[in-house]
Amino acid sequence: MKTSKKYLFASLFLLACFVLSLTLGRYPLSLKEIFAILFLGQGKDVAVNIFYNIRLVRCLQVVLCGAALSLAGFLYQSGFHNALVSPDTLGVSGGASVGAIIAILYFGGSPVLRQVFSFAGGILAVIVSLLLSVLIGRDRRISLLLAGIIVSALANSAIMAFKYLADPATQLAVIDYWLMGSFSLIDKNKLLITAVIILPCLLLVVLFRYRFKALLLSEEETRALGVDTGKLYLLCIGVSTLLTAASVSMSGIVSWIGLLAPHIVKTVFRSSFEETLLLCMPIGASLLLLSDTVARTLTMSEIPVSIITSLTGAVFLFLFLYLKKGRP
Repeated sequence: MKTSKKYLFASLFLLACFVLSLTLGRYPLSLKEIFAILFLGQGKDVAVNIFYNIRLVRCLQVVLCGAALSLAGFLYQSGFHNALVSPDTLGVSGGASVGAIIAILYFGGSPVLRQVFSFAGGILAVIVSLLLSVLIGRDRRISLLLAGIIVSALANSAIMAFKYLADPATQLAVIDYWLMGSFSLIDKNKLLITAVIILPCLLLVVLFRYRFKALLLSEEETRALGVDTGKLYLLCIGVSTLLTAASVSMSGIVSWIGLLAPHIVKTVFRSSFEETLLLCMPIGASLLLLSDTVARTLTMSEIPVSIITSLTGAVFLFLFLYLKKGRP
C-alpha cells in the first residue's frame, strides 16, 4: 500500500470513529442534528449542551490521549529495542497513580489537585528511573529498562499500601475507579490543559521524526553518524513521559493502547519507521475512541475504560502475534 493511501485510510478510520462516538450515548445525536448544530446554529438546547459541553469535549480528549499514549509506546519500543515495552516501562503510570492517590487521601482529592499530583508523580518516577539506571551502570537501554521495572514495583507497592490506609466507605472507591481509567469527568478546562502539554510534544516528535530514527541503531552506529545518543535518549524519554503523564493525570490509567497501537500499524501497514510514527497516532486515537464509546454505551452505568482496552488489547495482540508467526 502506498504511503498516501495508508495516511488516508488511518485518517478516514479516525474520522469514522470520531463521528460514531459523537452520535452514540444515553442521549443519541443523529448526523442531521450534529450538522444543524455545527453549521446552522440550530438544535434543541439539550442537544446543543450535550454536543458542545459533553460529547465533543470528551471525544477530543480521548483523541489526544489515544494519540499521546500510542506515540509514547512507539518511542519506548524503538528506544529500548523491545516490542513489548509500553508507557508503563519507566513507572510513569505507577508514579502518576501514586501522586493522584496522595491527593485523594491527604489533600481533599479535588480534580485539579489530583491532576497536578499525578503529573508530578509521573515525572518524579522517570527521574528516579534515570538515577537508578546510572547506579546500575550497564548498557543504557538495559539499565533504564531494569530501573523502570524497579520503580514500577515500588509504585505498585505504594499504591497497595495507600489503598490499605484509605477509608473503605469513601476514598477507596474513588481510588479504584481512578486506577481503572475514565473520561467521564472531562471538561473544557481539562481538555485545554491536556492540549497545551500534548500538542507541542506531538509536533516536536513529528518534526524530528528522522532524527528519532537513530533510536533503531546501536550506540556505536549512532556515534559513527555523529548523533549524541545521550541527548537523543533523554529527549525520547522526556517527550514520552510528558505524553503519558499528561494523559494519565486527566483520565487515570488507560491500559494497552501504547502497546497495541504500534503493533497494529506494523502488522497491518508494514510501514517504515517514519510511517509507523505518524500512523500510530490516528490508530491509537481510533482504538481509544471505540473503547470509550463501548465503555459508556454497553450498560446503563459507565464501565471503566481500561476494562475494555485490557480485554480487547489482549485478544487483538494475541491474534496479531499469531498471524505474524513465521514472518520475518
